[in-house]
Amino acid sequence: MICRTILSGVAGAAMLFATPAVVESEPTLISVASTGKAVAKPDLAVVFLSARSSAPLAADALEQNKKKVQEMSARLTAMGYKDGQVRWSGHRFSPAGQGMYYPGGQRPTGFDVYNNLFVLIEGTELKNLNDFNAKVSTLLDELSKLGASPNMMPISSMSMGGASVVAFSLKDAAAAEREAYQQAMDRARPIAEDIAKRMKVQITGIASVNSTSMGRMVVGGPPNPLDELPYEYISSSIDEVPVRVRLDVRFSYK
Repeated sequence: MICRTILSGVAGAAMLFATPAVVESEPTLISVASTGKAVAKPDLAVVFLSARSSAPLAADALEQNKKKVQEMSARLTAMGYKDGQVRWSGHRFSPAGQGMYYPGGQRPTGFDVYNNLFVLIEGTELKNLNDFNAKVSTLLDELSKLGASPNMMPISSMSMGGASVVAFSLKDAAAAEREAYQQAMDRARPIAEDIAKRMKVQITGIASVNSTSMGRMVVGGPPNPLDELPYEYISSSIDEVPVRVRLDVRFSYK
């Protein structure tokens, strides 16, 4: 019994020795992070407001808000805005008053029902600044008469140079993104070459590239209502929309 056990153990050891583990070596890489920026003329403006109603009962606040939305939609139609230029977020509910609404906590003293409104202005209407400003002023004045209010989360005053209920964007940012990506790549290679020189090695190629668009920059907190729109790059300037990208480039070397 003892001999058989020993032989069995020896055979097992031989099998282990005959099947070595395959260990893959890590590739030798130099990683560089770089950024690129392109500037494009906006071809789209978004005026974003909010229709907000409050009442002790959520059902009452909802009915009030429905009425506001209907009145504002009718006024926008009368002013010449088409269906494709007017977007509503849908009714949203939130507790109102001094109470906190959580299990075991104090009940709210009422409810807010709100609906985010986005009015799109595009094309030639952005070319004449005086005409554009007059159009926006009329829009704000007319909707304010019906109870519209500035949105609770306007463009970030920290990242966009001033709070505003008017944002500018690009309907198609592909060309500007390509320019920004190319700029970032052109910046990455010299940095990698300098690192390789200091390491006394030679760059042999690009192993991988990870890209990230650096679109909306907003202050942390509640979600920005502009996230409900499909436009990635936002500016508060009618003159330019910055398009920024970041690349993480990994260069192989020998």
